[in-house]
Amino acid sequence: MTTKEQPKQERLGAYLSFPAFLAIVSSSVEVFKKETLGYLIGIKADNKFMVEYAIPYQTAESTATHATIDEGRVNRVNDILDKLSERLEYIGDFHSHTVYGECPGTVIPSDTDLMSTVPGELNIICAVNYKKRAVNWHETSRGILAGTVGEYRIEIGGYYVAEAHIGRSYQRVIVKCTSVTGIHDD
Repeated sequence: MTTKEQPKQERLGAYLSFPAFLAIVSSSVEVFKKETLGYLIGIKADNKFMVEYAIPYQTAESTATHATIDEGRVNRVNDILDKLSERLEYIGDFHSHTVYGECPGTVIPSDTDLMSTVPGELNIICAVNYKKRAVNWHETSRGILAGTVGEYRIEIGGYYVAEAHIGRSYQRVIVKCTSVTGIHDD
């Protein structure tokens, strides 16, 4: 089966706080050439996610093409979140895609990503590649947050699956972080 983007609907948005942005980028660069995996804490509202925190799993087992975490550890984290997060909740997860041989990392979810996606949750992919030239942080016309830091080119994209169904379709989520791009009128 092929992966495909769902027909255009009202676009969902993911608004990253600066701490969430830093955690996603730093954890992705830290394990460059391997994947990182973490969870997103924030608020889900109509057609948008407010991502306050992105917290990488410290014990994720990863390779260049996947990352996994023990379910018992996930349950422990969820139990703590229920007790300590007050108005915030678990809203999804993030992981990275990295350069693999001659293939660049992309923000496009793989079939494996889509098969493991929990409907209703936000999914963020941070693609890490070597930079060819310096680029200021910006939002692309496709709703991807992109820029360079150090020797890396970073792209942060999001996707969402509303309900479980055959065909592995997804909806692209616009990712914004005004702390790094500035405030723009849409």
